[in-house]
Amino acid sequence: MATRRDFIKNITLVSGVLAASSLQAESEAAKGRKMKTGLQLWTIRDVINSDLTGTLAALSKFGYNSLEPYGFDGSFYKYSAKEFRKICNDLGMDITSTHTGISAANAAEYAEKGAEAGLEYLILPSFSGRPEKTIDDYKVVAQEMNQIGEITKKSGIKFAYHNHNHEFKPIDGKVPYDTLLEETDPALVSFEMDIFWVVKGGKDPVQYFKNHPGRFQTWHLKDMGNDGDSCIVGNGKINFKELLKHSKKAGLKRFFVEQEQYAEGTPIYCAEQSCKYIQKHLL
Repeated sequence: MATRRDFIKNITLVSGVLAASSLQAESEAAKGRKMKTGLQLWTIRDVINSDLTGTLAALSKFGYNSLEPYGFDGSFYKYSAKEFRKICNDLGMDITSTHTGISAANAAEYAEKGAEAGLEYLILPSFSGRPEKTIDDYKVVAQEMNQIGEITKKSGIKFAYHNHNHEFKPIDGKVPYDTLLEETDPALVSFEMDIFWVVKGGKDPVQYFKNHPGRFQTWHLKDMGNDGDSCIVGNGKINFKELLKHSKKAGLKRFFVEQEQYAEGTPIYCAEQSCKYIQKHLL
């Protein structure tokens, strides 16, 4: 005959099982939320043009599972959007964003081709020759960005702008980057924050996250050495671990390693070391 003691014992066992199941579910959910390790292909620009498929295969083996190409004009490195997507997908890597010389004039075409590649973001990497001497110049470009964002949105693609450091140099007492943020519609224009260039420009990325929450959906993880040049992620002075604590406020969806100088080794070696650091210390 079951006693009250047995009943309590059984309840305790069931509670333990349910708690364990709950913890396991939370753990699985956490795994599902784990952000992919991406690479901006400009990092390996010197080798990718000579051996595209071999280089991509090496990146996949390092542990990269997301790529951000550059120079998109409807195709990638002489491959059609669909072909390049297949090459990457077959290696276990996706392409959700790309740098591109997009404008209001070509946005519809680029967005259509970008959708074929499964892109989520088309990113303007610089002003690409547009005037940028006055604050009014920045306001004009901000309005074009709104137009581009309106066009790409029709294809289900977000438009974003990638900064350097000159946007943080005041013009007539106004920071141009602030003007771009203020003059663009958050529903149409996102910002890919290049952490290195923000720090180089003397600004605090976290302050931008707090002032403009949700607007920085993609980041470039580019570390800064003591010489002021970019270096392997983890070997410099930028505290990415601390910055990632603010990723929710920023709106972060994807990040991409980028490096432009290579004092520590070849571009491919540096890409591998950055990947190792990120997967060991940041994910």
